[in-house]
Amino acid sequence: MQDLTFVVGEDRAVAELWETLGSVGITMQASCMFPRLEGRIVHVVVTDEDAERAYDALRAENFIPLDRREVLVADFVVRPGEIGRIARRISDAGAKLYILYLASDNRVVIGASDLDTAAAAIR
Repeated sequence: MQDLTFVVGEDRAVAELWETLGSVGITMQASCMFPRLEGRIVHVVVTDEDAERAYDALRAENFIPLDRREVLVADFVVRPGEIGRIARRISDAGAKLYILYLASDNRVVIGASDLDTAAAAIR
């Protein structure tokens, strides 16, 4: 999976970013948005097969790319403290966490310095 990170100007632009992906037939596997001093940061996870097309479609609509990285999307059990346990296992295994956020269907998105180590740590 690929996490595409873009900078957008305002809430309306966030909607337009997500609508753009839909208009080219791309289903997001996960997404999150958060504010910064000016504008918003939007993370969108797409399959490896859709990554280039999604990236190109968003660039064509003048969205500003910030980052693009391979991520792990893994199932997890929803219970108190579980995300902390996942982060601890990855950290203890020696991988540096770059991003970690929740996705639908009890999944977690993980970006780390070593995805193989991260995957092994959460099995």
